[in-house]
Amino acid sequence: MNLGLSEKIISTLHRFVEKKYHLRRLAKVIKKIAKFKSPIIFDIGGNEGESLDFFLNIFNNPTIYSFEPEIKSYQKLLKKYGNHKKINLFNLAFGSKKEKLKLNINIKSSTSTFSKINKKSNYYKFKSLVLNQNKDNIFLGKEKVQIEKVDNFFRKKKISIIDILKIDTEGFELNVIKGAIKTLRKTKILIIEFQLNDMYLSYNPNKIENLLKINNFILLKKLKFPFIPYEDRVYINKKLN
Repeated sequence: MNLGLSEKIISTLHRFVEKKYHLRRLAKVIKKIAKFKSPIIFDIGGNEGESLDFFLNIFNNPTIYSFEPEIKSYQKLLKKYGNHKKINLFNLAFGSKKEKLKLNINIKSSTSTFSKINKKSNYYKFKSLVLNQNKDNIFLGKEKVQIEKVDNFFRKKKISIIDILKIDTEGFELNVIKGAIKTLRKTKILIIEFQLNDMYLSYNPNKIENLLKINNFILLKKLKFPFIPYEDRVYINKKLN
């Protein structure tokens, strides 16, 4: 099976399960706690618009800021949502400080990452075998990307509050949160991906949990994705809910 066909089959299957099962469960959770009609939403890790579709299906009049660092995926976002008045698209990534970093471009675009890879990971080896039958070639190259702090962006745009902050950055979530401490105080609901595998070096879910706890976030729900070792977690800010 060639690289393109293999990736296409895996991506199609993943998105089918995501849309028909995983996101439906997540939507039920969000609908129960989201009491606002016109939310301000930050979508960090927009990929090709899966989460944009998700939010647009839940809310009638959201204002969404979506951030995607990978050029190819960002161009797809522009093509699909560029004319939408309430969707603001940015070819930008977030981290703990302003800098430029190299993004590792994965065969499966939704799993491109700034994180360092643990090539000894059994999950990494399995994923490489499934996608490319070559454990040394799961990444196609690198792109240099501008990194900004969420706090800086939040301040510059003069946004007063975020109703929903979604973070899906393939192991880079802790860095994003470290650059968003002030913004978290103005965030009502957080949706964040947690890895349940050892593919990313230095990934520490306990540090993420502790930092969120310190900043008044309470875990509401864990939603594990079927067959793949990661989950989405929903937190609420106890001072704003």
